[in-house]
Amino acid sequence: MISIVHVIERFSTGGPERALIAAAKYAMRLGLKQQHIVCPLEQVSVSPPALLSAWQSGVIVHRQHDAETFRQELESADIVLVHFWNNPSLDQFLRSDLPPMRLLIWTAVNGLNPPQVITKKLIDFADRALIKTPKTLTLTAFCQEPASLATLLYSPIDLDRLEDFSPVAHNTFNIGYIGTVNFTKMHHNFIRMSAAVRVPNVRFIVCGTGIEKELKNQATALGASGRFDFRGYVENIRKVLAELDVFGYPLCEDTYASTERALQEAMFVGLPPVVFPYGGLSEFVTHGQTGLIVQSEEEYRQAIEYLYQNPQERQRLGKNARHYVQQAFDPWTTVKHLSRVFEEMMQFPKKKRVWYKSGTRPAEWFVQALGDKGEHFAISLKGEKWPELMAAEQAIAQASPVLCNGEGGIIHYRNYYPHDPHLRLWSGLVLERQGDAQKALEEYTAAIELGIAHWRAHWYLARVAEKLNQRSKAHFSAQYVVRLAPDFSLAREFLLRIRD
Repeated sequence: MISIVHVIERFSTGGPERALIAAAKYAMRLGLKQQHIVCPLEQVSVSPPALLSAWQSGVIVHRQHDAETFRQELESADIVLVHFWNNPSLDQFLRSDLPPMRLLIWTAVNGLNPPQVITKKLIDFADRALIKTPKTLTLTAFCQEPASLATLLYSPIDLDRLEDFSPVAHNTFNIGYIGTVNFTKMHHNFIRMSAAVRVPNVRFIVCGTGIEKELKNQATALGASGRFDFRGYVENIRKVLAELDVFGYPLCEDTYASTERALQEAMFVGLPPVVFPYGGLSEFVTHGQTGLIVQSEEEYRQAIEYLYQNPQERQRLGKNARHYVQQAFDPWTTVKHLSRVFEEMMQFPKKKRVWYKSGTRPAEWFVQALGDKGEHFAISLKGEKWPELMAAEQAIAQASPVLCNGEGGIIHYRNYYPHDPHLRLWSGLVLERQGDAQKALEEYTAAIELGIAHWRAHWYLARVAEKLNQRSKAHFSAQYVVRLAPDFSLAREFLLRIRD
């Protein structure tokens, strides 16, 4: 019996968790001698539906565990399997005093864009690495020696979730979106380009939680609220898929999507997908064969209209999509492959490993997690030549929604480490850019109180204080800038502008 301890940030109903459960379930059905134990790092984030699925699949989940119990599990495990995406709790785990172990990393992201970066240090830290998209293999982390053995292994699909699938009759033309509902995942103009589709009786069914209220307001403003059906979180996905004609899955440009569970399931039941070529999606949808890949909002509209007007083409693409997913994501094949990886790893000795030591502050850890994508943040930390410093922080302020608000992003690390001055400063920059001057003021104030004495923090604080008409606070900070800024004319101009 091989004991595998899974280390994962949370245990919800997301793609990595479902892949974990499916792997254990089909291993049990194949009679493989494996024991799967899950130790979530964020124990409050344990989902009852996920717990039920785990129990039915023979997976043990430690909903509550203290440090001693956790260490005992790591010590006794034959293999420790880390499900990786950049987040502060996992980063903290890797930096901790770990016992000797055989370490396998299974990436849940494509690693192409910040903050979900896969660094060479991460890969070299493990004995083996499993990745989910071919494009990930092109990253620097896998191209330089020495590096751990990397294996391409797609997530297994859970056939039970789609058992007895049968389409249901409907009198509307239905396009479905299933997944996280916010702009760290979906295309920022999802509502606008959907509303532009010229198809009679079209209906966009959106399943997932997040910013539904904001999206509903956008649809209302466009006079298209009747086109959208927001259903929130849906566990029984089979019933939703049965209503759909097309799977419209337009994600944001810097998405960290890899294989995407929702896309697999939609294609498995024969729905033709329409996607942008972002993240790992273009590696699983072949344009004109298993779906349609579009390059612009206009092409997205045209693709939906084309599929409506050509039902035979819709059927052909859906049939091809189903055949492809049945082959590529077959759980029996995937689990046998994974079992071979486990057996090979059992030939390795357990070894002590220490995360590279280069920094003692959370902001430094955040920068390190970004690898070669963290240049602007590294400049901000050094705080040397002020024109270069200000330019770097201007770039930080203009970071994408994914880097600002997504998992592993600035706000996520700031919430986990609220006493780090630079994380508070960077949060202020992005919040100010997003138009939330009051919260930005609070972040700049906290950054100064926590130890950033550099004049540019007062410059930023004075800027937002002026926007909020807090003139005394703006004047005080501007005076501080006048005393310390190397370019007096810059500070004087600002001071004159906000004087009474």
